[in-house]
Amino acid sequence: KNQDPFRNVYSIFNHKDILFGNLETSLTETGSKTDKAVVLSTNPKNIKFLKKADFDVLNLANNHILDLGEEGFAKTIRTLQENNMGYVGADYKNTPEILFLEQKGIIFAFLGYSIGRFKTSPDVHINKIRERKILADIDLVKNKCDFIIVSLHWGTENVFYPSPSQIKLAHKIIDHGATLILGHHPHTIQGIEEYNNGLIVYSLGNFQFDPKLSQSKSNKSMIVSVKFDKNRIFGYDIVPVSIKEDIPELMEQRFIEKYMEFISKISEPINRKISRLWWFQEIGSEYLSNNIHSYKMRIGKYGIFHLIEFILWLFTPFCLCCYVGIISKKIRVIF
Repeated sequence: KNQDPFRNVYSIFNHKDILFGNLETSLTETGSKTDKAVVLSTNPKNIKFLKKADFDVLNLANNHILDLGEEGFAKTIRTLQENNMGYVGADYKNTPEILFLEQKGIIFAFLGYSIGRFKTSPDVHINKIRERKILADIDLVKNKCDFIIVSLHWGTENVFYPSPSQIKLAHKIIDHGATLILGHHPHTIQGIEEYNNGLIVYSLGNFQFDPKLSQSKSNKSMIVSVKFDKNRIFGYDIVPVSIKEDIPELMEQRFIEKYMEFISKISEPINRKISRLWWFQEIGSEYLSNNIHSYKMRIGKYGIFHLIEFILWLFTPFCLCCYVGIISKKIRVIF
């Protein structure tokens, strides 16, 4: 399209000191495509839009950064470096570094991690979500900065609640010294929690991304603006956005109140400790239907191997927990 995808949200971006985003694509159109239902890549020239928006930190630790293989990954890193754009979570031929940024005398350290298994050569380094690794990295930087911000690509797609294990890990990260956690991957927003002088945004949702690609049932999302002084987070604002095809724009005023009520609604269960059974009751049907759709696409594109994988997947422990959740929720409704 060659149109600026951020043109409708500059009124918000223009007031920022630091702008963070999750870059879930390869900045190249060449490379070896992975066997996925959806492969994400873009012309490297489109980095001009990221530069115009003035992104300061881009997270690369995500499950689509290798969609065009190691070649696409290396070209993405090179394009970012050539354009002097800061990134965290992954690197080529280098261990991912922690990014330090200073604004108005306040020093921030950014770290990035992702779920997923990555079969790569030793040249490709992607930080995986491992509790010990994250806490060790926090120890490395806590005396070198005022605030630590952790980016986590995690969670279950198209559901509105983080799992009990995510909540437990998020609390450990904050308790260990981080101040802000920015989550993404589910393609929907999830709740926000204020915890131990820190802030946890469990999922930012989609942004410059076509909701249809992710089977998302909502084209609504948000920008989160967090305010710091030298000692603490002293407030945050939620800016609701709507996504038209793949272009974010500020939500119409008539929808905002209801949307803010929805954010409060999905945040409330986090504070009363989500149980595993309750969580599987809430997410079971959505998880199964999304993955069945994905497997159908992959089987159609790539054949019998993915059919065998699909059959085995149906009997994984996570799927079995989903079946229990669906059945127990129906029983709960009946009684």
